[in-house]
Amino acid sequence: MSLKSRMQRASFQYAVFGAAFGALFPATALVVSILIGRPLDLLFWIICTAPVFLGIFAHFAGSRQDNLNVTNQNLERRVEERTNAIQAMLNVTEQGFLSFGPDYRVRPEYSRECERLLGPDIAGRRLPDLLFSDEQIRADFVDGLDIYFAGKAKGEVIFDLLEHETRLGESIVEIEYRTIDDETVMCTLTDVTSARQLEFQLQEEEHNRNLILRVATHRKYFSRFIDEAHEVLRELDSLLAEEVEEVLRKLHTFKSNAHFLGFERTGNTAHELETTIGDHAVLGQVADISDTLLELRKNFHGELDVVSSTLGEQWVKDLSSVTVPVQRIRNLEQYMQLQYPKDGRLRSAVSQLRAVPLVSLFSRFPDMIQDVAEARAKRVKPLEIVGGNFSVIPENYESLVNALTHVVRNMVDHGIESPMAREVQGKDQAGNIRLVIKDSLQAMEIILSDDGQGIGLKQVEQRARERGLLSGDTRPTKRQLLTLLFRSGFSTAEAVTTVSGRGVGLSVVREAVRDLDGRIGVETQAGRGTTFRIVIPHKNRKVS
Repeated sequence: MSLKSRMQRASFQYAVFGAAFGALFPATALVVSILIGRPLDLLFWIICTAPVFLGIFAHFAGSRQDNLNVTNQNLERRVEERTNAIQAMLNVTEQGFLSFGPDYRVRPEYSRECERLLGPDIAGRRLPDLLFSDEQIRADFVDGLDIYFAGKAKGEVIFDLLEHETRLGESIVEIEYRTIDDETVMCTLTDVTSARQLEFQLQEEEHNRNLILRVATHRKYFSRFIDEAHEVLRELDSLLAEEVEEVLRKLHTFKSNAHFLGFERTGNTAHELETTIGDHAVLGQVADISDTLLELRKNFHGELDVVSSTLGEQWVKDLSSVTVPVQRIRNLEQYMQLQYPKDGRLRSAVSQLRAVPLVSLFSRFPDMIQDVAEARAKRVKPLEIVGGNFSVIPENYESLVNALTHVVRNMVDHGIESPMAREVQGKDQAGNIRLVIKDSLQAMEIILSDDGQGIGLKQVEQRARERGLLSGDTRPTKRQLLTLLFRSGFSTAEAVTTVSGRGVGLSVVREAVRDLDGRIGVETQAGRGTTFRIVIPHKNRKVS
């Protein structure tokens, strides 16, 4: 039956009911006239018109009601059509949309993507249980939103504190929260798995690119780093309480070298391992490092495999080879033909083949300084290196050069001020670090200097008193305070970072200089900078 026919039928029914009701009036008037025994002709006929008028009025009333019903039906149909359209649009967006209230149960209206991410038939189920597998995260989610639903905090404040990412099966899902009203919060769920995978891939490519660039640029240093890694891992395998301090020194240097060469995962794990060993050593204990050591091996060999697969295994194998000039080989052959093989001069000639300019051992320092400066938001000019062109046997000085990396890192971390602070003092925003290598008949001298803020002697004294190295009435000289810097474990840093803070660096330098029968001194001026002078006698020095 058409809508118009239904309207006409309803109007007719209203008119019939109205006329029937109106007929009660003349019937009542007739009964009354009979009962009282008096004719009421005029009044009777007037009353008889009541059914007609009531029927007409009822007809119009019915028509109006029909119009209202039709209007309501049209509105309901439009609302349903718009709801379906919105639902279809939400389904097309490939995002999950759902809402919930103070009971945390998912309301029936949600997009199709929600079922793909959360499972079928999620209406009425608790959202925290659907989103998070970790019990603590679920509890934090409910606690935070309880504050919102109680009206004690704005939604924007609470939403910032909630988890915005979760793993659902194999998918990584990003969560956004929006306020609908005081009793309703809407969640938008977006599958960002592909985006995260792409981010990870880009990070891996950047990591590998930096790794290969550093290794290829500093090939000789990389060769020594490989030997250093094997030595450190071997000593960590059989760590004993009496060897902890020495192993920590080597591990600290190994960590720094790993970061410099782009072995970031190796360096980070070494930092974690160093922290664990050091914390237990304070308590007189030997830490159980089996799991972390396994992770260190895994990261080291994983990053080493990147080098091998990119540059080739032969490139890595050739690291231990020595490049000898043709003329030197000829000289050696001629000499061997004329002399006995046990002649001391022959050994000297062979050693000469392995000799390199001393300055080449510092080739990584410029990049290292810029790395630390960038990490600490500072600016440093390119390192200036003067001298050091004479030849030495590199093995004799590797420990010293490795130790000096701690000096230059500390110069950037503690010595060089921030660009703004330098500008306030009237200095160039970029700090300056200088390396000078001098050679004389008796010894060679290595001078490392910076133009930073100098060493805070008051801070050194305060830290020394805190550690009981100075008694309350002692008035130390400047020289005595500077000497304290070389004590193992002494540091003025407030916090431990991957750059400094453990008090290992300068003690390593002291030991390396002592092994070469050398001496080291420090000069510092507030606001002017610090200079380290190292003197090494000739017996360790050069070949030619």
